[in-house]
Amino acid sequence: MKAPSLILIVCLVFALNLTGQPRNAFSYISKPDQLEQEMEALVGPKYEKALAIYNRLVEAKGDRRFPVPAFAMTKAANNAAFLVYGGTQIGLEEKAYDICMSLGEQEGEAAIAGLLGHELVHFYEKHQWRSSFAQAYRELEIGRTLEGMVDQDKINNETQADYLGGFLAYSAGYPVFDNRAALLDKIYKTYPFPEVDTTGAYPSLNDRKALAQKSEEKLKDLVRVFEVGNLLAAIGQYDDARVFFKHILIDYQGREIYNNLGVVTVLEALEYFPESERKYRLPLELDMTFGAGSKDGFGDKVERRNKLLREAISYFNNAISMDPGYAPAYLNKACAYYMLGDNDRAAFYAGVEAKRNPGQFPKTKTDAQVLMAMLTARGGNLETAIQQLEKLEAPSAVALYNLSQMKQTPIPDGQKPNGPDAYDIDSVEPYNLTNFDRQYRRERKEIELFEALDFRIWTPEQVEGLSASTVYMVKSPNNPSLYLQLTDAGHPGELYDGFKAGTPRSELTDLYGEPKTSLELPTGEIMVYKEVLLLLDQNGQLSRWANYRFK
Repeated sequence: MKAPSLILIVCLVFALNLTGQPRNAFSYISKPDQLEQEMEALVGPKYEKALAIYNRLVEAKGDRRFPVPAFAMTKAANNAAFLVYGGTQIGLEEKAYDICMSLGEQEGEAAIAGLLGHELVHFYEKHQWRSSFAQAYRELEIGRTLEGMVDQDKINNETQADYLGGFLAYSAGYPVFDNRAALLDKIYKTYPFPEVDTTGAYPSLNDRKALAQKSEEKLKDLVRVFEVGNLLAAIGQYDDARVFFKHILIDYQGREIYNNLGVVTVLEALEYFPESERKYRLPLELDMTFGAGSKDGFGDKVERRNKLLREAISYFNNAISMDPGYAPAYLNKACAYYMLGDNDRAAFYAGVEAKRNPGQFPKTKTDAQVLMAMLTARGGNLETAIQQLEKLEAPSAVALYNLSQMKQTPIPDGQKPNGPDAYDIDSVEPYNLTNFDRQYRRERKEIELFEALDFRIWTPEQVEGLSASTVYMVKSPNNPSLYLQLTDAGHPGELYDGFKAGTPRSELTDLYGEPKTSLELPTGEIMVYKEVLLLLDQNGQLSRWANYRFK
């Protein structure tokens, strides 16, 4: 998959302690039979750039349960990147920095993110525990036994660090890096590092490339699951979206995953509320409207919706436990309490806790004020609530929507109120999407998620003609099968009305009007129309689009 805004394919090198290397670090690579050099710390522009990348990765992980390792850049030329045992420091060597940046600014930063993400996964997954224990108790039989098992763990640990480090870098917003073979060759040549270790203590260069390819495929699959999970949430397939996010949590635990899982759980619960109780748009961090139909016919709807809301609160609590300063989780928790009718708790979490870190989460602060206005209206003070929202009308779309509901004034339609017409993507006609599974049965890749949900994928590498798009099918036991074709970022094609990548949001809404459903993401927005999704980047410009149909 070639989408630069979606997948970080990390340069993958296995880190093994070699003969003669001091056993004091989880290293990305290491040179055998060489004494450790002076670990002279560096400062300056290189350090500042690497530190900014490191801080961005730490923020994307959002796990504050343990002190984050300090970052250092050194002149040493032994390991490329390393995690000191005990988790006190993660380092990047200047030589490794220079090798990465020789690939160019964008690719270089992505490569550095891969190196540092790899070491951060070692830290978060506690990979250093067994080695540290074995070294501390090597005079005991149990210590010697564990020491003998350390090498057996390394390949598993390094593979996990490779692909989860890649997902961490992806979640931090780094673009595609698919030049891993050239980077591996440069690292081995520049350090220099022997292509084959005659002692058998670590894989050969060719083996590392092969193992890197396998890790890359796992990374791609994880990113696709995350990506389609968000699209399912945008479309309104909340129960299926929950399955996708739960699948990610098996391998990767991040505050955003827990937060997204909590949000789609709240949205699923909303389906069990009558229309009269869904008048306003909840200012959830993902900023979705109530586009799904009501399930008023369920006799146990109150019990079901309350159970879902309590489950959502537990997911938000998980996100908060990882990072007590993560304001979006407090806001979303307040929304869940609002739907439970617990106004006091909703007011506390929206009025106090959600205002943490306003500099880092300015949108969350604004959305919290929207929820406070909704609480004011619920308390019978409609005029005061309108005044509160009028102050926020300019910076907040959700405030504008709720204000129109309070004033009972409609939002203007676009020239084409039914939204964009589905149009061919890579010569695939929209009405043929539902035949894709039958037509390309042998070419598909299939991932079975738990709860008997099948996820099928067709990429440009698998199907001739898919030059810059991917086709997905979600086969659910509870919902109609979803067929979806998503373009890569910067797709050279255009929509039926001539809009291309880079079109500003204002031009889209002038023609199509505001979507009935939208999903705010850290990297942009998903606008949901009938059978067409428009994906915007962080600048509010069209980046990708998708056709979707149910069968």
